[in-house]
Amino acid sequence: MTDTKHPWLRDPLEDMLGYQLRRASIATFMPLSDAFEALGLRATDAIIIRFVEANPGCNQAEISRSLGVKRTNMVPIVSGLVDAGLIDRMVADGRTHALYLTDKGAEMHRRIAAVTLENDRYFFGDLDEATRATLLRVLLEIRAKAGG
Repeated sequence: MTDTKHPWLRDPLEDMLGYQLRRASIATFMPLSDAFEALGLRATDAIIIRFVEANPGCNQAEISRSLGVKRTNMVPIVSGLVDAGLIDRMVADGRTHALYLTDKGAEMHRRIAAVTLENDRYFFGDLDEATRATLLRVLLEIRAKAGG
C-alpha cells in the first residue's frame, strides 16, 4: 500500500515472508468474509457449517480441536447455528451431541461453497497446478510448525 502523503516511503518489511503472508491472508480473506456477511453469516459460522457438512455426526469438541480454538468458544457459535435452524444437535452419548446440517443448513453450505470457490478462483485461479500444489504444501508445512 502506498502512502499518498509520502509515496517515497520504502516498506522495510517488504522482504519478510511472514509479513507478506499476513498481508496476503488479509487481502484474500476480507472479500470472503464480506461474501459470508452477505449470506447473513460470520466467517466462523461458515467454517463450522463446512466442518459439519464434511464430518456429519462430529461434535463441538472435535471441531474446536481441528480449528485450534477453545471448546467454550464453540458453545455460543454452535448454539447460534442451531437457533438459526442450520445445524441440529442430537445426543450421541451422555453429554456429547453429534452435529448435523439441517436442510436449511445444507442449502446454506451450497451457498458458502460457491462463494468460497469464487474467491479461491479469483485469487488463485491463474496459478498452474504445480505452483498451486507447491503453495499449498508450503502453507501446510508452516501450519504444522505452528502446531496447527
